[in-house]
Amino acid sequence: VPHFLFSALPGLILWNKHSIYYCYHNFTFTGILQTPAGHGNLSMLSNDSIIHQFFIDYYGNILVKMENNVIFYSKINTRDAVKLHLWTNNTTRTLILLSTSGYTYFLYVLDNGTIQIQDYPLSLETRSIAFKTKDKCPYLAFHNNVARVFYFLDKGETLTFWTQIIYPENTGLYVVVESYGPKILEESHDISFEAAFGHCTKTLTVTFYQNVDYEGVYDYFEMQHNNTGLVMVQLRPSEYSKTCPIAQKVFQIAVGCDDKKFIAECLFYRSYLRHQPSKNLKVRYIRKKYGCPLRLDFTEKFQPVVQLFDDNGYIKDVGANFIVWEIHGRDDYSFNNTMAQSGCLHEAQTWKSMIELNKHLPIEEVWGPENYIHCFSYAMGEPGDLNQPYEIINSSNGNHIFWPLGHSGMYVFRVKILDPNYSFCNLTAMFAIETFGLIPSPSVYLVAFFLFVLMLLFFTILVLSYLRYMRIYRQHIYKPPHKPQRKHKKN
Repeated sequence: VPHFLFSALPGLILWNKHSIYYCYHNFTFTGILQTPAGHGNLSMLSNDSIIHQFFIDYYGNILVKMENNVIFYSKINTRDAVKLHLWTNNTTRTLILLSTSGYTYFLYVLDNGTIQIQDYPLSLETRSIAFKTKDKCPYLAFHNNVARVFYFLDKGETLTFWTQIIYPENTGLYVVVESYGPKILEESHDISFEAAFGHCTKTLTVTFYQNVDYEGVYDYFEMQHNNTGLVMVQLRPSEYSKTCPIAQKVFQIAVGCDDKKFIAECLFYRSYLRHQPSKNLKVRYIRKKYGCPLRLDFTEKFQPVVQLFDDNGYIKDVGANFIVWEIHGRDDYSFNNTMAQSGCLHEAQTWKSMIELNKHLPIEEVWGPENYIHCFSYAMGEPGDLNQPYEIINSSNGNHIFWPLGHSGMYVFRVKILDPNYSFCNLTAMFAIETFGLIPSPSVYLVAFFLFVLMLLFFTILVLSYLRYMRIYRQHIYKPPHKPQRKHKKN
């Protein structure tokens, strides 16, 4: 049964009882691993024993152990194998294993049923054979700054690596960069060269990035899906041999959302709510969920500062456009910038317009990067009323939230990144604001007018009451309400 190694790369190694077959460099080099005898049959060089174990370590070293414990050595991307010195007798049952530190060792199964472990000095063995065969690495050093095997690449980000090869003059070596998987990344290469004392140093800087504009597309989510995936990258010298310390460097780039990323940052009266319900809305503030509210004087304008984090902590401040909304429906706040002040050439999107267009969706989904349209082009829409508040905020546009002065309140906001070219992730966060302050006294003229009207009403009622009283009094002083009864004399 063939076993496929390095399955993420377009290459494979398989074997039968006697030979090793290889396919390297995107299946452009194929063949049978050759021996110094000029053929690919390993059994002929091991007393007709068959292959028992095929082993490969972190560094591309290949060990082929026969059943009689004869070992052949090769390396990834090379096309021949050499026979190593015999390490143990041909009757002991053995197995080649790799420790977590990357060192090779033998596991012996003894006749009494016990096992024994012994380190195997692979580096010394290969150098000993190379000395006899006069095998020599074509380069002196091969370095790079690839520190991990897995990287994330989000929208607007770049990944830059350098790799360097040092080799003797007049050999013309170079570094090969090969990427496999979906064609969703662009590459830029920058090469520097230096020659001194008979040696050449060639440094290659590679930058991976995406050159895709997600703004205003017909199907935002489908376009995101088509431009995400896993890309495998291989760095290798153009020539190498079994004696070279490292034959290649392989790592992966995941283009998409890193789920470890995130952003951070009662009684509500019905007249201050977005949908104008028939009753006041009472909400319990959950401190564990929303955190401690930021207390602001309601005369103070506020601009949220949104920061990006991952499991390792703070990454950077978010400079992209974002929107905020009050999760309980409050709308008694506004923004200090108008659309005209923000540079809009036509009417910008607002919460009111987006809710009207997407009545069937919850408020969390009516407005986002999938349907964002900027207002800085004449071709995008009608001019409309540009004196409306501009409801989009970023770190540089100077747009702030301001509060009503007639009352204090508690606001629980959700913030959402609006820029379609910022991230594959749906980045949201919540924060709370508590406003306080002295309610301003009404105007002196308003108070005077109110008192004048009140006094005028009082004296008017008083005069009317007096006139009514006098009318009743005059009527009864001349015309008593009860006539006295006269007495009749008897004859």
